[in-house]
Amino acid sequence: MGGIQIENLLTLMAGNKPFDRDQARREVLDYLNVHMTTVATDIEKKGEAVIPTASGTFILTKDDLIAAA
Repeated sequence: MGGIQIENLLTLMAGNKPFDRDQARREVLDYLNVHMTTVATDIEKKGEAVIPTASGTFILTKDDLIAAA
């Protein structure tokens, strides 16, 4: 996932709850690095993956990834 895609994810997250953008970026990247296989499997099977952050739960959908491309 590239920088623009992460930026789009963070923009979506910003609409849900106030958060520290840099902290959220680190949390999302850390989660994706550790759980990439699980995230990919969840998106493939369920159409979405849940990413927990200190700012709240973020749901990443297949449509989010398409929009970020």
